[in-house]
Order: sequence, then structure tokens, then C-alpha cells
Amino acid sequence: MILFDLGLDAPIGRGELHRLDLLLQGLEDDEERRYQEQQRQQEEQAFAGNPELAATIRQGREMIRRIRESNDRIEGEEVSAKMDRLEQIAEKIFEQVQEHPEKLPDIRKLMNYYLPTALKLLNTYASLSRQAVEGTNITEAKHSIERSMDLLVTAFENQLDKLFQADALDVNADIAALEGMLNLDGLTGSEFTR
Repeated sequence: MILFDLGLDAPIGRGELHRLDLLLQGLEDDEERRYQEQQRQQEEQAFAGNPELAATIRQGREMIRRIRESNDRIEGEEVSAKMDRLEQIAEKIFEQVQEHPEKLPDIRKLMNYYLPTALKLLNTYASLSRQAVEGTNITEAKHSIERSMDLLVTAFENQLDKLFQADALDVNADIAALEGMLNLDGLTGSEFTR
């Protein structure tokens, strides 16, 4: 039996170390469960009175979770990196919609088509990657999926940007109004420096 000296009064054997490891793992699991419960309660408060928003955000995050699981089964770093980026952008989209529920209609196509299609393509890619033989059809299908992942990442980035379109217009209108008021009050140009 191997004994480990951990600076305690008596050395700890392998069995005790295993029990200690299990105890620490149980504490980590408890902490994770508490964190998840806290997140769930915060979401419920945020979604109070808007069940459609709640359902959409939960469905979207579930699809992201499934994309992450499928992504974990892929050995290729390039496709995996693209899916990591897609996950990050999708989460930002859901955060934006959660903060501004009036933007929910803007992500319908993303929810109903783009996310499910991304998941389907990623699952297909993972399945093709596990094949023992890589013939022409498998290689071409994988390359097509890789190209489509680039398109999906770009589309998700554009979707996130579109969610800020109204905000950008509001800022421009505010600036134009401010400049107009400053000009009317003679507070711009050479008169401002006096």
C-alpha cells in the first residue's frame, strides 16, 4: 500500500485519498447544483409574464447545449473552433433578446431554421468523421459542411448586429438632435470657443 504525506498527523492511504476525492467532488457537484438553481430562479424572474420569451430562450439554450455536445465529439479543431464561435454569438443573441423582449420576433428564423440546421449539420459531420474509411463522398460532404459553418457563423454575427440596428438609429437621431440644439443656441463652431 502506498502512503501519501499531506502534512497531516498521519499519512493517508490510497483508500482515504479516494474517499477525500469523492467528498470534494460531491461538494463541487452541490455547488454546481446551487448555481444552476440560482440561474433558473433568475431566469424565471426575468421571464415573469412572458412565457413565449421563456420558452424561446430555453429552447435556444438547449440547442446550444446540444451543439456543444456534438462539437465535443468532433476531433477537427477548425470546425470545432467555428462551432465555439457560433455558440458564443448565439448566447449573446439570447442575452440581447432576454434584455429586450421586443426583439423576440427578430430571431424567429434563427430559432426555427438556422439553429436546428446547424445542429443537424454538426451531427452529420461528427458521424462522417467517425467512419473508418473516408471516401470521396464523405470527404466532399465534410468539406461542404465546413464551408456552411463559415456561412452560419457570419449569419449569426449579422443577426446579432441587426439586433442593435434600432439602437444605432436612436443614437444617430439623438446626436442629430443634439447638434441641432447646439447650433440653435450658438454653442458650436467659433462661437463656442469664446
